[in-house]
Amino acid sequence: MPTPLDASTEQAHRSVTELDEAIIELVLRRTAAHAEMVALRRAAGGPVTELARENEVLRRYGEVFGAKGTTLALLLMELGRRTRLPAPRIPAQQRNEAGLARS
Repeated sequence: MPTPLDASTEQAHRSVTELDEAIIELVLRRTAAHAEMVALRRAAGGPVTELARENEVLRRYGEVFGAKGTTLALLLMELGRRTRLPAPRIPAQQRNEAGLARS
């Protein structure tokens, strides 16, 4: 028989899953925005990378999350350097409603 703790744990898992899906969507959006920014810089004949801007991003993430935040920022910037974006994702709720398996 399920206990109140089991129900609470399941709800917590659902909340974390929803947050993970939102984070993935935001990372995809950030990656696309970065690719657009690079294309605009290239078209204008400017530098593809702005080191001062990258250092600001590293500093900001580091202030919030410490050394792990700097690592996170580096990962996000590396994703932004990709030339091809991953295929669009279908949010978990929409997959569930459509009866699709988790990708």
